[in-house]
Amino acid sequence: MRTELDVPFSHKEEAKALGAKWDRTKKIWYVPSGVNPEPFAEWLPGVDRSDPSAPYIYLVLGKRECWKCHKETSVAAFGIPYRADNDESIAIAHAPNEAGRHIAIDTANDNALAIVPALGCVPGEIRDYLHKRCGYKPVGARASKAPSLGNTCTSCDAPQGSRYLFEEPSSPFALTTINKLPALEFIRVEVAGVFGVPATRTDFDQALFTWARDHHAEFHKQLGEGIYL
Repeated sequence: MRTELDVPFSHKEEAKALGAKWDRTKKIWYVPSGVNPEPFAEWLPGVDRSDPSAPYIYLVLGKRECWKCHKETSVAAFGIPYRADNDESIAIAHAPNEAGRHIAIDTANDNALAIVPALGCVPGEIRDYLHKRCGYKPVGARASKAPSLGNTCTSCDAPQGSRYLFEEPSSPFALTTINKLPALEFIRVEVAGVFGVPATRTDFDQALFTWARDHHAEFHKQLGEGIYL
């Protein structure tokens, strides 16, 4: 009996070199019957490959009706873990300064999760992933200003602004009740570090942290880049 594998795209050549085969119909890698699956252990389904002590963020994916074409589109935000009872970081969040931008967040001891619309710099692999999953891409380019990254409609390409996604009662990321959480997808991404202080916090962040911890998927690899807010 064959053993099916969960092989990220970036690992396919390595798995193939070890003898994994590609099922074109099911679109899945597998170990043929009679072949020892031990060398493929890192790709066995159900294996928790996360490191609890590693710095991390969440990619948060939701759905929203486009304001322009009225078709449903996928949209993205970022989940930043933090310690809700850290008085020093709370003070910096209310009075941000240059030094606060480089405070390292100890995500191993966090107990809350803030949802933010943007990062100071989005690593290339996250950018590529979100571009494939939703309409997250450079927007707003003008002759006098470089484009920034943001959500656009996957059908008509119209920008989906932060107010539309975060501040209206029907916004997917306006989280004030647990009833909205099952509609969101959380992807945990291990990174080299998380630096800064979330500027936006709510009383719901601790409940959000617990939900994301218990309902998330893992990004296909650990990133060697840090995340700056």
